[in-house]
Amino acid sequence: MDMLYAAPHFHYCVIDGRIVGLDLRAARYFFVRGASADALLQLEAGDAGSHVPESEALKDLLKLGYVTLEPSGGRPLRRCRAEPATSRVEWPRLRSRGLDTLLLCWRLAITRLRIATGSLSHVLRPIEKRASHMEICDIRTLRERLGRFMASRPSIPLPRSCLLDSAVLYLFLGDASVDLVFGVTVTPFAAHCWLERDGHLLNDELDYVRRFTPIMRFRP
Repeated sequence: MDMLYAAPHFHYCVIDGRIVGLDLRAARYFFVRGASADALLQLEAGDAGSHVPESEALKDLLKLGYVTLEPSGGRPLRRCRAEPATSRVEWPRLRSRGLDTLLLCWRLAITRLRIATGSLSHVLRPIEKRASHMEICDIRTLRERLGRFMASRPSIPLPRSCLLDSAVLYLFLGDASVDLVFGVTVTPFAAHCWLERDGHLLNDELDYVRRFTPIMRFRP
């Protein structure tokens, strides 16, 4: 029996018996269908290490490069198991600072350009590079930085979007324990992303985020 691994750019989740895939390189969500979907559902129905499907059952995903037989750079072939956030971090109401506003304006513009011209992998690359220099912040520092971001963001005339604002906020917080979570819903289909730290939501409303099933939890 072959060992199967998910390629670094492939993630998936299960919603009502359907497999939803995410291709980071193509910035594309899609439904996995046919024998590949059946094989992944059987995998998720079993305990870890059991019900491992034969590679032939996943030949479509193997051909597309989403599943691999080589462990190098990949991870075990399993759905995203992110637990839903349990609470939201509240931030202090602060006055905007000029330097914060200038920094955010620059980062928002650069990140917006990356979103418009590249893949999700391209958008996440600055986060991956910065992560090695980040430390775990105490909660007081995290709240203060979150408050500074929220104070300065309204003065920048760029439309808000979940990916743009979450990616820039991640860099602004500089906290190695923060996760960028991507989620989807299928009725109707929609995708969303947000930031969490240890199960606590940072930049959204709990009731809204809970509509989405996590498909990827990104922490470099």
